[in-house]
Amino acid sequence: MDFQEQLSEQWHFMDFQEQVKVNHNRASVNYIGYLSSHPTAGGTEGEWEKATWVQKIWEEQGMDGVHLVPYNVLFSYPKRDTPNVVRLVNQNGQVAWSAQGWIKPLYTQKEFSPDAFPDIDAYSASRDIKGDVVYAHFGRMQDFDFLKSRGIDVTGKIVLTRYRETFKADIVSNAERLGALGVVLYPDPEIYGPNGIQSYPDSLHLPISASPVGSVQLSDGDILKPLSQSSDHGQHIQVSKAWLPTIPVQPIRYDDAMKILSQMGGITAPMAWQGGFNTTYKIGPGFTTPGRKLGLEIHVYLVETTTYNVIGVIEGSEEPDRYVIAGNHRDAKLFGAINPSSGTAAMLEVSRVLLDLKNETGWKPRRSIVFCSWGSEEYGLIGSTEWTEEFAKLLAGRAVVYLNVDTAIEGNYTFKAASSPLLTKVLFDAAVKVPNPDEDEVNAGRLTVYDTWALRQPDDNHPGTPRLHEIGAESDYKGFQHKLGIPSLDICYTHSKDVNERTFNQRTVAPEDLNIDRDFEFHAALTKIWAVLAVSFADAQILPLSLMAYSSYIMSAYHEVILGIGQHVAKTNLTLAQFGEAVLEFGLAAEEFTEKLAFIDTDNPLAVRRANDKLMMVEQAFIDPLGIPGRADFNHVVVAPRMSSTFSNKAFNCLTDVLEDITMFDQEEQLRRWKVFAQHLEAVTYLMESAAKVLRNDLW
Repeated sequence: MDFQEQLSEQWHFMDFQEQVKVNHNRASVNYIGYLSSHPTAGGTEGEWEKATWVQKIWEEQGMDGVHLVPYNVLFSYPKRDTPNVVRLVNQNGQVAWSAQGWIKPLYTQKEFSPDAFPDIDAYSASRDIKGDVVYAHFGRMQDFDFLKSRGIDVTGKIVLTRYRETFKADIVSNAERLGALGVVLYPDPEIYGPNGIQSYPDSLHLPISASPVGSVQLSDGDILKPLSQSSDHGQHIQVSKAWLPTIPVQPIRYDDAMKILSQMGGITAPMAWQGGFNTTYKIGPGFTTPGRKLGLEIHVYLVETTTYNVIGVIEGSEEPDRYVIAGNHRDAKLFGAINPSSGTAAMLEVSRVLLDLKNETGWKPRRSIVFCSWGSEEYGLIGSTEWTEEFAKLLAGRAVVYLNVDTAIEGNYTFKAASSPLLTKVLFDAAVKVPNPDEDEVNAGRLTVYDTWALRQPDDNHPGTPRLHEIGAESDYKGFQHKLGIPSLDICYTHSKDVNERTFNQRTVAPEDLNIDRDFEFHAALTKIWAVLAVSFADAQILPLSLMAYSSYIMSAYHEVILGIGQHVAKTNLTLAQFGEAVLEFGLAAEEFTEKLAFIDTDNPLAVRRANDKLMMVEQAFIDPLGIPGRADFNHVVVAPRMSSTFSNKAFNCLTDVLEDITMFDQEEQLRRWKVFAQHLEAVTYLMESAAKVLRNDLW
C-alpha cells in the first residue's frame, strides 16, 4: 500500500478521523488565535515574531530542514501622528466635512491596538492637494475613454473610482497617465452589500466602516530591484526611478464615498455606472456647491527594512531534486484571522500530519515537499516574488507544482479552486477523496467535497463537473505560474455567489465567530485536500498532469479568440490560420503522448524520468521571455489575466488585449497596435508549436 492510499484509508477510519479532527481543531484555534493576536504588516516586528514562530513549529515537527530567508526591501508606512485625510473644502478654505482615517473597530478590544495602521494604500505619493472631483466608475481605460468621449478631461482633477474590477495599481496608473492630481478609491455597496443586505457583523458583507486598503505599487517584489532578485550585493535603482505612483491615493469607507457622490455635479453617469447608494451618481467635474473642492492630504513614508520567508523541507527519497511546493503568506493588512491565518493554520496542519506519519511509519515522499511561509504578500507579493527570482533557474528546471492557499476558509458554501488546466484531474480526484463537511449536503446524498462543488459551482460547458476558475495574479502563485511556467493553483472554502467581499478576514475574527465553521469541519476538509494534492504529486511515479484538459482548454480559448477578434483580423493582411494549426498540433501531440504513457516501463527509472520531464516542460513552453505586450512582469501567453480587468481571465488575453476597442483610437495608434499584435501572434504561434515539439521530441 503506497502512502497516499494509507493516508486516505487512515482518514476514513472513524477513530483516526476523530483524532485528526480533534488535533486539527485544537491546533487551528491555537494557531489562528496567536497569528491574529496583533497586527502583522510586512517588514514589521510583528512579522518577524511570527516568522520565527513558524520556524520553531517546523523544527519541532521534525522537518529535514528549516530556513529563515531574509530580504531587505523598500516598504511604505503611514505616519501615525498625522493620518491621511480626505475632506470637502469650501471656497473660503473652510473644511465642510472630513472622511474617517481609520477602520472602525467592530469586534474586540484588540482592534484598538496601537500597532494597527490607519487606512492607507501603500506606496502612494505623499502630498496635500485640492481639486475638482471626477467619478470614473472602475477606473479602467475604457471608463476613462468614455469620459473623454463626453468631453470630460481628468487632467488636474481628483479621480473617484469604485474598487473591484481591476488592481488598484492599474487604476492609479491609468489616472496618472491622463494627468490626474490624485485618486480616491471606495467599495460601492452595489458590489459589497447588494440589494440592501445587512453588512458585517450581521452578515458576511463588508461593513460600511471598511475601506479597500492595500498597495498601489506598479510592480511586484522589491520596488528598488524590479524583475530581478533583491540581495545585498545587487545594484538597486534610485527611488526616483522606481515604479511608484507620483500622485496621492487614498481608500475611503463607502459611507464616506456617499458624502462625496451625493454632492457631485455635472452630467448624470450612465446607468451601468450607477451604484448602490440612494442617490443619482453624477460624473462631475466638481460639486453642486460653487467653489467646493475635494482635498486629499496624504502622509506616508518609505523605508528599507527586512521581510522574511520561512522554508521547510521534507526531503524526497528517490527524486530529492524534484520539488512539490506548498505556500501561504503570513502578513496581513490588519489582524488577518481569515486571510491569511486560516491558510497558515492549514499549512502547519498539513506539515504536522505528513511528518507524524513519516516519523511513525518511516515513509518518505518520492519527491521533496517544500513548505513556504511567505512574507509581505500584501505589499505586492514581495516574499514569493523575491524567492522565485532568486531561484528562478533552479525552480524552472525542478519544481513540479505550486499549491497555494491564500485563505483556507472565507465561507462554508462550497470548495473553490483557481488553477492551471494541467491540474484539473488531480484537483477533482482530491475533492472526491475527502468526505463532505456539510451535514445537510451529506443527508442529501452528496457525500464528498466534489459532489457539493459540482452542484454549487458547476462548469457551464461541462455539466456535472465543477468549475475551475482561471488562475489570476492576486496571490503568491503569480511568480510560479506567470513567470516560470510552473503549474499552480489556489484553493479555499468560499461563500455563496451573492457575497462578493468581506472585511472580517483582515480583522481579529475567526471562522467560528461568524458561524461559518464553528467546529472547524470545513477548515479540516480544505486541509485534507491540500495534503492529498501534495502527496499525489510527491509520490506518483508519473506526474498527475492533465494534458488533455489543457488541450481542450486551449482549443476552446482559440475559438473564443476567433469569435472576439477574427472579424478585425480578417480586414488586414494577417491571418490566424497558422495559430489555429499550432493549436491543433498541440492537441494531437497531447493525445499521442497521453496514449503512450500507458505503455511506459515504470520499472525503468530513466523512462519514468523522461516522461515526467516532458510533462514538466509543457507549461514552461508557454513562457515568452520577453513578456506579453505592455506587461513585462507576465510571461505566460496562455493564462495571463486581462490588462483592463485583472480579476477577469480568459486564455490568450495577450492577443485580445491589444485589439480591445481598437476602433476608438486614431490611425497612428491603430497601426501601432496592429504591429504589436502581429509580433505577438507570431510569438504565441511559435510557443504553441514548441509545446507540441516538447511532447514529440521534435528537433526537425
